[in-house]
Amino acid sequence: MKILNSFEGYIDTYNPWKNTYALSRSLLGFSTLLVLVFNSADILFSYSANNVTCENVYIPTAFCFANKYSISFEVIRYLMIFILALVVIGWRPRFTGFFHWYICYSIQTSALTIDGGEQIATVLSFLLFPVTLLDSRQNHWKIIDINYESFTKKIVLFYLVTIIKIQVFVIYLNAALERLKNKEWAEGTAIYYFFSDPVFGLPDYQLNLLNPLLESNYIVVITWLVTIFELFLAASIVSNIRIKKIALILGIIFHIGIIISIGIVSFGLIMISALIIYLHPIQQNINLNWCSPLFKYISVKGKRNFKRLGGESVKFLTKLFHN
Repeated sequence: MKILNSFEGYIDTYNPWKNTYALSRSLLGFSTLLVLVFNSADILFSYSANNVTCENVYIPTAFCFANKYSISFEVIRYLMIFILALVVIGWRPRFTGFFHWYICYSIQTSALTIDGGEQIATVLSFLLFPVTLLDSRQNHWKIIDINYESFTKKIVLFYLVTIIKIQVFVIYLNAALERLKNKEWAEGTAIYYFFSDPVFGLPDYQLNLLNPLLESNYIVVITWLVTIFELFLAASIVSNIRIKKIALILGIIFHIGIIISIGIVSFGLIMISALIIYLHPIQQNINLNWCSPLFKYISVKGKRNFKRLGGESVKFLTKLFHN
């Protein structure tokens, strides 16, 4: 009975409308935005010469419709960039949540993807979609101090966020366990082969610098540390807040290291987004005061350009981080 009363009390004060959810969602949208900004349709569909096959696709993608009605894929790409910009700045999550998922789904299903990040982005944006439907704020960066919504809505939000956390837990647990089944990972040589790979491997200058380490016996320890660390991230789901924050910091450093070393930027941002909503308390704000100069610069220099894309959202962010 005490446990039940405690749970009811927790739900009664449950309030996910903090910047933790906002930052996670914006990073997730920003990762896909980068893919579309820096890759033209010729690159995204280089395997099919700007043509897609939609015969076995249960839910037609945006590119399927474009192909059917002879609409340029570049037009679709620019439209997606516009919508994702709205997602990043937080405008009307209730309206943009579905389109965020549909864009990720369309890219994952129709475009050329090789690092697995788009699949994770599709899953996370799909799980965030019902959360956005319950988000009635004009901007997801608007912090609500006290949640006066109904108990039913709060408990639904709690379970939706919990499902997202479980999904991220499964991602890291599966990544670690699958590595244990792989001969190279079990022997401790996978990092050497991975960093030497012509597609995902290190740039030549980094490879020449780290080659003595990669060819030493220490590479076995480093390889096993990656698997152990991912098991640690998975186990952090049941840890206390202090351990979770340590795991979050180490996880962010880990993925930034991957971004710097092998250059899969979108994948790194997606996983950092996942870690934030997975390990940081959803009801606590993240200190983003260090971002204030950036938002001020965007607000002043990009005032005219951002009016149609939601310039008021940028102004709001600047005011928010100055408070």
